[in-house]
Amino acid sequence: MKKMFSIFSLVFLIGIVLGACGDSDAGGESSGEDGGSEGGSVEEILDGEFVTILTGGSSGVYYPLGGTLADMFQNLGANANSQSTAASAANATTLNQGDAEIGFSMGDAAADAYEGVGSFEEQGAQENIRSLASLYPNYLQIVATEESGIKTVEDLAGMNVAVGAPASGTEISAQRVLEAYGMSYDDINEDFLSFSEGVEGIQNGNIDAVVISSGLPNAGVLELQTTQDIVVVEIDEDIILGMQEDYPAFFPTNVPKDVYDLEDDVTTIGVNNVLLTHSDVSDDLAYAMTKAIFENVDQLRDTHNAAQDITLEEALDNLPAPLHPGAERYFEEEGITE
Repeated sequence: MKKMFSIFSLVFLIGIVLGACGDSDAGGESSGEDGGSEGGSVEEILDGEFVTILTGGSSGVYYPLGGTLADMFQNLGANANSQSTAASAANATTLNQGDAEIGFSMGDAAADAYEGVGSFEEQGAQENIRSLASLYPNYLQIVATEESGIKTVEDLAGMNVAVGAPASGTEISAQRVLEAYGMSYDDINEDFLSFSEGVEGIQNGNIDAVVISSGLPNAGVLELQTTQDIVVVEIDEDIILGMQEDYPAFFPTNVPKDVYDLEDDVTTIGVNNVLLTHSDVSDDLAYAMTKAIFENVDQLRDTHNAAQDITLEEALDNLPAPLHPGAERYFEEEGITE
């Protein structure tokens, strides 16, 4: 009887051990299935997620692209919306506070935000922001009418100049260009106006020149061109190369003459646009948003000509803040590394 009891006890214990192992394996498989990007589709991850997209002013490129992103995410099951903002710097601050999930920014403004320099010295480093992807280049466009007589940066002295919304990437670039030419706001009459407000100011005779940083073409410049002959002020390539020492995100580029029917190509500053998120966004959500964007990039390209330059191969170029681990997972799957 003792032997029989011992045998039954041994069999019972073995059954418990095997059952526990079986439960552990089953739990591992379930974890993989619930792990979003590890086993779920983009639709499963985005289903029911709230996604707020920070854009820019209505006449810039961020605004229509943000609307397209919202539609894209909604079609994949998310509760998505886009918000018009003061653009780059404001978007970085809002994301750092965790009050949105994704936002557009100029690379130099985002780098300043993450490092807490420039216009972010007082409020400090926005260390919670994370990069999702590099998108397309912005072109700094200082636009005036031929009638104004403005042909060079130095000609802006004493003029009424719309320098962009306060603390926007455009406004930061405007300050830096003036500084590179030995000038400052003391030399001009600066107005902190958005692209559309600046263009309207030129049309009303209140503004002499407007500083715009956007993809090409800019809707506001096209609108202005329908009623007046315009000039795009050249920024010397040597000046730009000198600026690179302090602002490595800047590079020389050209506004092609056929974009605005100009006489010649115009040398100016280029800087990449990026999509940002923040560290509290889950890896799965960051992965799903990044994958959705690049798997549906044609929707963005159809929205605005500037988005033609968005490519998966250049998505990790000149990122201003650490890459979010969820986005990094997607790029690794696609064989794209920094």
